[in-house]
Amino acid sequence: MSGLRAAARWIRADLGARPGQALATVVVVAGVVAALLLSATLLEGALNPWRALFAQTRGADVWLRLTADAPAGSLASLTGVTGEAGPYHSAAATLADRGVKAPVELRAMQARLPAIGRPLVRQGSWLSPHAPAGVVLEASFAQSVGVRPGQRVVIDGLDGSSVPVRVAGLADTSDQGLYPDQAPGLVWGLPGLVSRVEPIARHTGQVIGLRLANRAATGFVVQQAVTRLGTGAVVSVSTWRDVEQSMARGDPLLGLLLAVFGLVALGAALLAIGNAAGGRVLIMLQDVAMLKTLGFTPRQVVGTLLAEHAVLGLAGVTAGLTAGRLLMLPLLHGLPIGTMDAVAPLPAGWVALGAAGTELAVLLATALPGWRAGRIWPVAAIRPPVPTGRLSRLARAAIITRLPPAVVLGTRAAFTRRLPAALTIGGLALPMAMITIGLGCWSTLDNMQHHPGQIGLAAALTVSPGEMSQAAAGRLVADSPDVAAAYRSVQLSALLPGETSTITTLGVGTSDRPYPFHVAAGRLYRAPGEAVASQGLLTAAHLQVGEYVRMPVGGVPVIVHLVGRIVEPEYSGQVLAFGIDTLAQAGAAQPPVSYSLVLRHGVSPVAARDRLLHASGGRLVVSRPLNPASSLGVLRVMLAGLFAVLALIGLTSLLVAAAVGLRDHLRDVGVLQAMGLTPRQVMAAMVTSTSVLALTATLTGAAAGTAASAWLINLGGRFYGIGAGIGSAPPAVSVVAAVATAVTVATLAAIIPARRAALRPVADLVAP
Repeated sequence: MSGLRAAARWIRADLGARPGQALATVVVVAGVVAALLLSATLLEGALNPWRALFAQTRGADVWLRLTADAPAGSLASLTGVTGEAGPYHSAAATLADRGVKAPVELRAMQARLPAIGRPLVRQGSWLSPHAPAGVVLEASFAQSVGVRPGQRVVIDGLDGSSVPVRVAGLADTSDQGLYPDQAPGLVWGLPGLVSRVEPIARHTGQVIGLRLANRAATGFVVQQAVTRLGTGAVVSVSTWRDVEQSMARGDPLLGLLLAVFGLVALGAALLAIGNAAGGRVLIMLQDVAMLKTLGFTPRQVVGTLLAEHAVLGLAGVTAGLTAGRLLMLPLLHGLPIGTMDAVAPLPAGWVALGAAGTELAVLLATALPGWRAGRIWPVAAIRPPVPTGRLSRLARAAIITRLPPAVVLGTRAAFTRRLPAALTIGGLALPMAMITIGLGCWSTLDNMQHHPGQIGLAAALTVSPGEMSQAAAGRLVADSPDVAAAYRSVQLSALLPGETSTITTLGVGTSDRPYPFHVAAGRLYRAPGEAVASQGLLTAAHLQVGEYVRMPVGGVPVIVHLVGRIVEPEYSGQVLAFGIDTLAQAGAAQPPVSYSLVLRHGVSPVAARDRLLHASGGRLVVSRPLNPASSLGVLRVMLAGLFAVLALIGLTSLLVAAAVGLRDHLRDVGVLQAMGLTPRQVMAAMVTSTSVLALTATLTGAAAGTAASAWLINLGGRFYGIGAGIGSAPPAVSVVAAVATAVTVATLAAIIPARRAALRPVADLVAP
């Protein structure tokens, strides 16, 4: 009992004597926990956005589209149904805006949000009885057609009626998947607006959502509903699984880069905790030796150190969880529409597991140096161990080149003890490598935004004839001064060989003049019968570049030779592309042709679109392909936060290295002063020692990060089905700036302890 009281008193005394070191340990652990919490939440939200959105909207597990006269109200009594959304009247319509026409489902909703299946408003506001002509658009559909809150559009009914409306807001929903994977687009309006667009009741339909007690019984509930209503009353059925699968394919680029971010955060966590806890124990060796002289056994020493760092770790974990929760809301509020429909907090079990894992990492990082500290001789309390080692090659080179004595001595001291020097270099090199990988992610994001052709988006506009004839539309496109190249294109569905699922095939350009896809492996098609495929298609069909594949395209068997792999993030990553002449050679019927336009350098897509619409009198349908990289701006915020955490880790490593080095070479400082070196020269020698280690570490880390950055991103690209070929190496200027900043900070961090040591009296330093 007395041993416990003595240990507790020593812990209180040590924390009071070294508050800065204790605070640094708490801050590092808190930063690690907050970073892990944020990255895990965002990564889980990107990989499984449906779960979070379903929870926030209290979504329905089954949605049934029924005829107008179906008795939808009778479904609430079905076995296994705990609640219902609707029924809501709906009508098929078309949204028209500046030449863009898209089919929509106009659904009647009340101004008061329902308890089940309530849309999550992301921008603007919900429907209001004071604005009867207001509508709310599903967010991914609105982003695809380029419509924003406050904008005025026209909704055309099937009978030719046109109703001008104002977009009141954008909302996410768990009713259906992301557009255009699941179409038509979804638009909500008040019941009176739906009646104006479609006044004939028999031309409307009903939509009802059912919330189930057991999601595993979805099939059974659907069978009950069909039996009760009759087959003719049920138009279509969609389930929670359809929505989940659609959203999981929504933005693979976001999931890819978030996965790299999470990997870097995890590596940073382990490194930071090891440096903070282990380094602090090394600094305390003389105090530990004093405990040995007072009668502490090695087991008591280890237990005392573990108890102290357990308290610091617990404080850091608590602060990190609090900071993570506080930062979550403002960070998620800044997410762009369509990146993640919603992000729910991690389950309590996962949070507890992360907190316990972090605390365990603190204890493990303390255990090994604590065990070594428990074996230290009590004599170390009055005479620290003399460092041993050989003269390094760098020190010999400094002597030969006749550098100033302070620089030579500092270079010698940097590598006197090889193992501590190697640990210091490793502790700094890993954060630097991770920062370099982060710069590679940043560079990849910039490259995708400024060079969309490298992710399959060479065409800035897509033009369909609309109300014009095919020949007139072709002439108008060819005569446009904004267009550098126009490629005729068609889109058809095809059945995967040996599968029951369909993929998208694109006939773009001709074999003599192929569309400029970004080919990551192989080459472009150059003859009829040749094709290129995305990584997702190759993986799904178990194919490789160079093989032949036979699949029905437009109902006609087509045999193509796969000559290349392209990067294509659209169409769920499963695309087969070839020249239009391949379809003619196979005898397939050619669907309506559109045009993919590559604009001249410096021409704005918005300006080119407006000029084409003006020249056609609004009869052309002109749309802009959605660049998935445009929704990844949030990653810049994440990467900036990552750089801050890694900089904190590196700074902690530097301070620990400087403190340990001062302890090891404290007697050398006294000898140098006794030899006649001035305090300024002594300080220069100690700063040089830390700077040499920092320079070696940062150069090593930058080289490793540069080599691994593009490889990691391409590895993730293959995992997500995008394929390798999008990764970019970090810019050399950014890497050099990061190295220079790290070395400068290392030099500044070493000045304070070096100055204190240089000003201490010689007698205090050399006395036994």
